[in-house]
Amino acid sequence: MKTQTKNLKTSLWMLTLLMTLTFFSCEKDPLEDCRKDPTCEYFTCKVNGVRWEPQCKGEPFFGGCTPWDVQYYRKTSGNIEMHIKNKNAGQNFAFLTRNEKLRIGDNKLHVDEFYGTFFSDGSDNGCNIFVLDTISPYSFHILKIDTIKYYLMGTFDFKGNNDCGDQVTITDGEFNLPYRF
Repeated sequence: MKTQTKNLKTSLWMLTLLMTLTFFSCEKDPLEDCRKDPTCEYFTCKVNGVRWEPQCKGEPFFGGCTPWDVQYYRKTSGNIEMHIKNKNAGQNFAFLTRNEKLRIGDNKLHVDEFYGTFFSDGSDNGCNIFVLDTISPYSFHILKIDTIKYYLMGTFDFKGNNDCGDQVTITDGEFNLPYRF
């Protein structure tokens, strides 16, 4: 009987320890509540596996700031320009489409020798711009275009290369952002 009691206590102790470790190891999704509100603004992704989010510094006299600027030319070319920044880290993203109208589903991102889709890591080594690698598979998927409240919702991932031969991997990207025009 003592052996059964001891085994039961050991089993309960192990179960409690396992449940505690599981509870504390689960990362709460910071955007869980925001995703339920169609006007909640967010942009997030992982840069080489590390969560990245935009930030900006407010002006002392005028208050807040907006770390993104989204221009969707829906009435003319149908193109999009998204500029997202993390002012504190000196990092930013640019997403551009050209020569085809933005649509629900997969969209082709733009790159040319002067201007295109990129991630800038903020370093001062002359190799801070990682341009979209169009040879590797990438995704820029629009889930929703709200032309009443002027919001775009989508997901993305891509690889970028710099002039020094380094590569960056952008994964788990998602956004719900207001647009102009």
